[in-house]
Amino acid sequence: MLESLRNFLSGKTLIVIAILLAIPFIFLGSTSTGTTFGGYGKVNGEEVTQIDVNLATSAVSQRLQSIYGEDFSLDDLEEIEEGATLRLIKNEVINQKTLLSQAKDLGLLLSEDMAKKVIITLPQYQGDSGFDQSIFESSVRANGFTPEEFIKIVQEGMSRGTLRNALSMAVFPIDSDILKVTSLLETSRDIEFIKVDKGMVVDSQKASLTEGQAFYDATPFLFLSQEKRDFSYIVLNYENYKDQVEVPDGYVEDAYAAYVNDSTQQIQNRISHLMIDKSNYENSDDALKNIEGLLLQIKSGTLSFEDAVKASSDDSASKDLAGDLGLSSGDAFPEEFEAAITSMVLGDISNVVELEDSLHILKLTEILQPEIKAQEEVQQELVDELVQAEALAIMQDDFLRLESMVLEGLTLGALSDAAQQPIAVSGLKVEEGFQLDGFNTVNPSQLFGANFLSNNIEIYENENEYVFLMLTQVIEPAVQAFTDVAELAIREVRVQKAEKLLMEFSKDAASILLGEKNLPENPGFLKDSFKEVKRFSSLLPSEIINASFEAPLGEIASQESFNGDLYWAKSTNQVIPTEEDLADSLEQYSNFYSETLGQDFSGVIDMAFKKGQKVRLKNFNLN
Repeated sequence: MLESLRNFLSGKTLIVIAILLAIPFIFLGSTSTGTTFGGYGKVNGEEVTQIDVNLATSAVSQRLQSIYGEDFSLDDLEEIEEGATLRLIKNEVINQKTLLSQAKDLGLLLSEDMAKKVIITLPQYQGDSGFDQSIFESSVRANGFTPEEFIKIVQEGMSRGTLRNALSMAVFPIDSDILKVTSLLETSRDIEFIKVDKGMVVDSQKASLTEGQAFYDATPFLFLSQEKRDFSYIVLNYENYKDQVEVPDGYVEDAYAAYVNDSTQQIQNRISHLMIDKSNYENSDDALKNIEGLLLQIKSGTLSFEDAVKASSDDSASKDLAGDLGLSSGDAFPEEFEAAITSMVLGDISNVVELEDSLHILKLTEILQPEIKAQEEVQQELVDELVQAEALAIMQDDFLRLESMVLEGLTLGALSDAAQQPIAVSGLKVEEGFQLDGFNTVNPSQLFGANFLSNNIEIYENENEYVFLMLTQVIEPAVQAFTDVAELAIREVRVQKAEKLLMEFSKDAASILLGEKNLPENPGFLKDSFKEVKRFSSLLPSEIINASFEAPLGEIASQESFNGDLYWAKSTNQVIPTEEDLADSLEQYSNFYSETLGQDFSGVIDMAFKKGQKVRLKNFNLN
């Protein structure tokens, strides 16, 4: 487990993390990133704290200085545009929290233990014999963090980085010229390589119990148990209030009468019309005489309504639809139309209906009336509706009453008595997989946060339930007994030995690949070659192929694969296809380019993550 962390931390990655962790100290000073938490709200369910705002401020400041020079400050930005600083910082907070929530949803959240293992590799926390916990704690506290807060910052930053790295690997930057793209992707090289299966190398190392004990004694920080917390809480749940609802005598009969009345009000009528526009005639009398003549022919049967509309209606929008105006439940058409409809039956033709600028003949073409069920069929449904509404109302009353009691400083026991709801106890649990019985929408990271204080009642809610919760006990992390972590300590000794072996091997890797030295016979070492490898080949990991093609022919490229294996590769014999060779592939690659590779990295994040984003920020300021 621990070697995968070191894979991640090799090379430039560790340097980048160290720089990022220094941002708050560089730009904010040693006191501005304190443990004061503001009620800033949430992004995708992730709580936004003062620390998040401070870190976002640092990131924005660093970005601006990289563009405009080290002397540029956020104050300079405010002079250019008032409110610009707050807007940039707010956007940075939203982006960071969105990435974090997506990393969690995708299972990419790194563990607290992995964050700790990052920290012990950072040079600023090293003493004479390696990582020094006292240096770490004093340095972190001097910069305004608790150790727990700093570990969480590292954990979340690495999780976001893992997600960004995974996304960036899916985007391959290419030239806009489709022919060049096709040529690029169809070009092949022969690749000779050395592969080191790091897992096999680690497993092959010998380590004794004594060595494990020595490693444990030197780095107890790696073997801390997880913090445990115990919560007491009261849940106000809709289901628990249903039994308190009493159905009044005569309710069903009254509710059924209302149901019948509502159903009757839902009748919809579809009409068609023939319209005469008064403005097309010298006077209103001529217009009326014309439409009355048409009405006489329609009612006598010498002319159908539909033919009359087609020949004479001035409403061009409905003329081709036989005059159809759609449906109304009594309020969609002009009042004069609705009044005429009330005295008509299906298929009826109205008398002339006059509006201010036009004259109309109406035809009732359809009546939609909802089915009215018998009382026996809807009785239970009517009762359920009452129970649901009343139960929610009673629960809401209890919630408001208990909320006031919390503000008055009353105890959880007093709340339990007032609501007649039992106090539940979670028992001592760790954060991972934590869940409250009867209320499963509380984010464990909130309950286990450094700002969650003991004996304070916190309130959480969702659509149909509330919870009043209090932290009653905390068991701080402690170094676990060696007997409980002996296997892990021994494994770490193997990892250290493997890393030392690989460091020595890396000095000779180029000579071995060139055939000047022999490959060690240790497990996990392999030397091989592939012919005519293209950029999208599956013969080797994509990152290895990319590194091989980016390096000049004959030059050795070293690269770590996504799973931690190490490669040294040399490419030769490049074959670039001619334009004739590419003729059959152009259309295929053109579609491929336009549908996939044409999307830049920011577009991927916008499409995948920001759609449906839930931003609920409040009191967002920099004071």
